[in-house]
Amino acid sequence: MDSLTSHATQLPASRPRFSWSVLVPALGFLVYACLLAHYMGACAGGSDSSGYLNNARILAQGQVTLPMRLVPGLDPATMPAYTHVPLGFIPNRDHVTLIPTYPMGLSLLIMGAAQLVGWECAPGLVMGLHALIGLWLVFRLARGLGLEAGWAWLGVLLLAASPLYLIMSLQAMSDIPALVWVTAAVWFAWSSQKRTWLAVAGGFALGIAVLVRPTNLLAVMPVALALGWSLRRWLLLILGGLPGAVFLGYFNLTAYGRILTTGYGDVGGVFGRQYVPVTLMHYAIWMPMVLTPLCLLALGLPVLWRRQPRVSAVLALWALPFFVFYLFYLHTHEAWWYLRFLLPAFPALIVAMMLVGRALLNRLTTSWRPGWLVVAGIAVAVHGVAWCRHYYVHHAGFGERVYPMTAAWLQAHLPANTVVASMQTSGAMLYHTRFTFFRWDMISPADFARIAGACAAAGRPIYAVLFPYEIEDKNWAAFDKHLTGHWVQVGAVRQVSIWRYDSPAAP
Repeated sequence: MDSLTSHATQLPASRPRFSWSVLVPALGFLVYACLLAHYMGACAGGSDSSGYLNNARILAQGQVTLPMRLVPGLDPATMPAYTHVPLGFIPNRDHVTLIPTYPMGLSLLIMGAAQLVGWECAPGLVMGLHALIGLWLVFRLARGLGLEAGWAWLGVLLLAASPLYLIMSLQAMSDIPALVWVTAAVWFAWSSQKRTWLAVAGGFALGIAVLVRPTNLLAVMPVALALGWSLRRWLLLILGGLPGAVFLGYFNLTAYGRILTTGYGDVGGVFGRQYVPVTLMHYAIWMPMVLTPLCLLALGLPVLWRRQPRVSAVLALWALPFFVFYLFYLHTHEAWWYLRFLLPAFPALIVAMMLVGRALLNRLTTSWRPGWLVVAGIAVAVHGVAWCRHYYVHHAGFGERVYPMTAAWLQAHLPANTVVASMQTSGAMLYHTRFTFFRWDMISPADFARIAGACAAAGRPIYAVLFPYEIEDKNWAAFDKHLTGHWVQVGAVRQVSIWRYDSPAAP
């Protein structure tokens, strides 16, 4: 017995298994979350962000329209239709109410979060969570489509380091949520082959994706192929998507008078074949920047057809429709960050890149080591950081914060009965303040004379809130071409200047 006891004491004590493959990604997600929290600027700012947050407030009130803030003594029917319409809205036929322009998906998510954490924290929480979930979904998708963990994590790093992904994560914009819900829909549909009930989740995710952005309906094609021919799974998918479809139909009918429409109205004028050549060139120049030159690997997807026909087809039917659709869009080629419209297709593109890269490496050598993935990961990280610094991507949230800061300055320094001339800040004015405002860019000098007369009769001062380009861009018919008279600058918040109207222009 003593010998047995002695032998037992000499056995090494069992230790918990330590896994770098778990610790390193966990630390990476933590660092990325801290980065997002530090630079986050999701608030009611420019047209898009203020539009989504104003819509969230409308939904929280159980409404689909909002009353205009009108200048007393001025009949809105006698003024241009957009006089009192902030960015992100269109005028109703009654001339006194506003109708939202932007889709309601992101607004619904922000409204729901606001019930838990309040309106101040909700936008940042929603955007930050979507940014992190998007990375996790890319990993799950890559693993589900046959990639090893190392290749899957390299794909995650590609997305996380993309300046496009980061800049859109730091603002209240719909692009990252669109990526998340489209990816979730495809992944759930694919996974439903093993767990049938996930088809319901796929339908729900697809419904939210379309609510976030109507063009996400393009994701029906990869979802359908991933789902397969099972009637049961299709019925579950439809069941899951039903709530989103019902809400969309009800909202469109109530707000716009038709079920199959959007707040954008007739968009035929912003699509055309003439934009294809310049947009193709834009893709060629900027896609290697936002996803590294490795994005060229995705062009080799057809070589996987023999071994992985279904996977190849799902990825192709996912990425190609988005890229082809936005080839014809007026704005896609205007700036590198307009590639944000393609973000819902990025997970498919990234997985295709990794699959082709693995196949190519296997053909070139049979002795490659995982250390090569580490080298590739370092190169991807360096590339992403360099471009993020070059374009000051981390300042995106900082730029958005100027809107609530300006609104706070106005409320602290201007009389409560002030009427504000605004354009770029008009959506933020609606969200952050109670001031009556009008769109200077939508009226003529004669219209302004009528506004000034009504304000003078009611004893209400007039101020203007302007970004530099609203003053300096003469080719765009700047502020002083619309609102003539004597204006005196009374303050500034960063680059935003505040002006007081003192007297009409000399005859």
